[in-house]
Amino acid sequence: MKKVILSSIFCFFILASSHAQTKQASIKELFHLMQTDSIIEKTFASIVPSILNQMPNVPTDAASLAKKEKMMEGVMKIAKDICTKMINEDMVVIYDKYFTQAEVDDFIRFYKTPAGQKFIKMTPTIQGDLMNIMMQKYMPEMTKSIATTVTEIATKESK
Repeated sequence: MKKVILSSIFCFFILASSHAQTKQASIKELFHLMQTDSIIEKTFASIVPSILNQMPNVPTDAASLAKKEKMMEGVMKIAKDICTKMINEDMVVIYDKYFTQAEVDDFIRFYKTPAGQKFIKMTPTIQGDLMNIMMQKYMPEMTKSIATTVTEIATKESK
């Protein structure tokens, strides 16, 4: 009787483990279909010009511009490497936590459709447009508001 119970428990854990591996494999397939690595690269490529344009007090001579661009390339490479690791490790665990196998399968089916492929293709462009709008339209206001708030807090604390 003990052997039957132990065998049953063992089989349950094997089955649960293989189900988790299958689901995680599906999640990785989803990320592949979503072209997550490519989207991150395209997103960074569209964001970098906005960031470079917003850097204050940087000389505009050719040597300084080249140095600024080289610095940003280095920072973006580090950020891309971290994001890639996050996608391949952490995001798989997070998706596994919040989505069922059936939901992951639904996402996979969607991303295989023409609409899903267009969504993937357009996401970096949309994100780039949003970043440009944010940097041009809202960042100056946000910077000013933050400076005002910091000044107000400092003034209250000094009294």
